[in-house]
Amino acid sequence: MTNKDIIYKHRMKVKYTSIILLLVGIAIAYFYYGTEPHETIGGFLCGLGFGLFLIYIAIKQPKKIK
Repeated sequence: MTNKDIIYKHRMKVKYTSIILLLVGIAIAYFYYGTEPHETIGGFLCGLGFGLFLIYIAIKQPKKIK
């Protein structure tokens, strides 16, 4: 089993993790608006969640080698 197969097999975990990171980042950025360390952490989590969601969208089923 290659890395592509493993990532494709666990693609739903990538989706749910990215959504959770996005929501937590948005909540932190909203509730701590104006305080610098928290706002930066919220932005980082939003960016990480968005990046993982893009990876989820780009995942395609690996081709089978005969």
